[in-house]
Formats: sequence, structure tokens, C-alpha cells
Amino acid sequence: MINFKDFLKHYLLSRRRYFYIQLIFFLFLLLFFYLFRENRSVLEYLLGILFFLTLLFIFLDSSFVYQNYRKEILYEEGIAESPLESHLQTQIRSLKDENQRQKIEAQFRVNDLLDYYTLWGHQIKTPIAAMTLLLQDLDGETKKLLEQELFKIDGYVGLVLHYLRLESFHDDLVLKEESIEEMVKEVVRKHALFFIQKGLTLDLKGLDVSIVTDKKWFLVILEQLLSNSLKYTKKGKVSIYYKDSTLFLQDTGIGIKNSDILRVFERGFSGYNGRLTHQSSGLGLYLSKKIADRLGLKLSIQSEVGVGTTVKIFFAQEDFLVE
Repeated sequence: MINFKDFLKHYLLSRRRYFYIQLIFFLFLLLFFYLFRENRSVLEYLLGILFFLTLLFIFLDSSFVYQNYRKEILYEEGIAESPLESHLQTQIRSLKDENQRQKIEAQFRVNDLLDYYTLWGHQIKTPIAAMTLLLQDLDGETKKLLEQELFKIDGYVGLVLHYLRLESFHDDLVLKEESIEEMVKEVVRKHALFFIQKGLTLDLKGLDVSIVTDKKWFLVILEQLLSNSLKYTKKGKVSIYYKDSTLFLQDTGIGIKNSDILRVFERGFSGYNGRLTHQSSGLGLYLSKKIADRLGLKLSIQSEVGVGTTVKIFFAQEDFLVE
């Protein structure tokens, strides 16, 4: 959209010398008109012709300038009106071409890195699966500890792969009616080892609700949230329940400091708890928040140090709920 005031300002500035010359010329005519009163009729006729020609020139010239101005604003194309403008336009085009070339090269480098890390993530899962099978031949406490650590490694690899796939989030998005209870139980079964080893109680209630979502991505959110609860909860219980269009995940863990609450969804932020336990990557909650936003969900956290943490997943759009 062309702003007329901006164009008028541009036109007056670009043609100011012509207007000054015309003004001086008309002032001389008026002076002659005053000095030679006997020839006033001839001067009036000449003044009228010049005035008409001036208006015609302004109309034609302003139309030409407007078309040129429009091309510059909308398409970044225009006709240079001086050697300096021509030189500047050439330099600008050259800089834009170079900038575009650098952007394309940078994107190629990013794509190469994404492909490499995606391939690495899939390849590393093979030795993880092999180690899982080998652990079945062991017994005792060592086996339990190794299983726990191997599960963490598998979780970190999965986190990296999900983070990489976030760039193509909508490419494989499949929205279907899914049961919250079934998805929660699937994630809980996956983390059953930690509940058993820590002696934590699990409380599930009010989960008989269906939602329309992408199961794969929603499970990523649940896994990250439950993993965090188990990571920072040494005793007590984890409660997962649904109420008022909101899914709650509540634990009796160490809690989060007030100074960290506002930053827990930032990329790479591990906070006081992460620095204390050296167990935080700073990506889990960031990834969960990103996925929630793209699924049309709202994620929030309430916490009290020494008491526990409650994470809420709010289904803001009623269309996503099926009672």
C-alpha cells in the first residue's frame, strides 16, 4: 500500500530545484506585469499559457515519478535519475545478491548438520538396543543401575531426535481422537522402572477423556514432564489427573525456585536444580512448550521449594476435547 503523504514528500524533495526555478520565473513575470502595465493583456495571455504548461508538466512528471516510486516500494525496482542513484542501486543489488547467497549457503550447512545428527541419533539406538539385551544376562543391583542409566541415555537420544524433527513438525502431523488415559498409562509403563526403584506412589484419576491431537507429539510432552517429575522426586508420589479442561501432573519433589519459574521454558536453561543435580539438559521443557504451542495447548508450571511441582496442560480449544 502506497502512502500518498510519503509520495508527496518524496516528489517535492526530488523536484525542489524545478519548483524554485519556476517560482523565480513567475516572480519575474509578475514584476514585468507590474512595470509594463500598457502591455498587461499580452503578459496576462503569456502568464496563462505558462501556468497551464506548468500544471501539465507537473501532472505528467508526477505520474512518471509515481510509477517509479511504486516500483521501488513494491518491487524494489526503479529508474535511476542520476549517476549517483545508479551507482547506489548497483551497490544495493550487489549486497542483496551476496546476502541471499550467504543465506542459501548457511541453510545448506544447517541442513547438513540436521541430516548428520538425525543419522547419528538413529545409529546410536542400535548399540543401545544391543546393550539392553546384554543386560538381561546380569543380576543384582548392578543390573538395575545399568538399566536406569541406559534408559536415561535412550531418553536423551530421543530428546535430540524430537528436537531435530521440530523443524518439520507439520510434515507428519496426524490429528486423531486419542484417549488421555491410554496415553498416560503408556508413558507410565515406560517409566515404571523409576517408580519401583524410588518407591514412589502413582495416583491416576479422572482420565477417562478423549482429545483430538497428534499422539506421537503429545506423548513427547507427557514423557518430558513425567521424566522431570521422577528426576527431582525422591519420595512421595506422582499424581496425574484431569479436571476443568486441564491435565495436571503433580509431584512431591524438591520444587523449583521462584527465580527460575519464569525461565524454565527457555532453551538451555537448567536453573538451580539442574546445576545442583547435573541432570538437566535445558531442552526438555523448552521442547514441551514448543510442541504444546503448535498443538494448540497451553503449558504452565506452579511450584514450591520442598513441597513439589504441578504442571498444567490446558486444552484451550474446546474443539480438541471429546467427552
